[in-house]
Amino acid sequence: MSAALDLPAALTRTPRAVPANAGEAEVRALLADLDGQIITLVLRRAELARYDQSARRLSGLPASELAWENAVLGRYADALGRQGADIGRALLMLSRLPPPHVSAGRGASQKE
Repeated sequence: MSAALDLPAALTRTPRAVPANAGEAEVRALLADLDGQIITLVLRRAELARYDQSARRLSGLPASELAWENAVLGRYADALGRQGADIGRALLMLSRLPPPHVSAGRGASQKE
């Protein structure tokens, strides 16, 4: 595990170069491996973000912080362009906690 991010070593390894004579099957295997790594990282990101949101809620703060989310979008846009911001938005949506449960209160119909 990588101590800094608590990630499996497989995710922190140096990517393999694609051999010049690589066939379609080999390239697709590399892509499938990379997709698996990306999915693992997205799930880890969501886990950390939900932990942060839970801690904020327990402290009486809103779960999300607009300035932080805008900075996230900015990082993705700076690195990847306009479509990078779309990726950032998708990651933020995947990382959101469900809204807190609000009781129905008075006037709500209840099944008997």
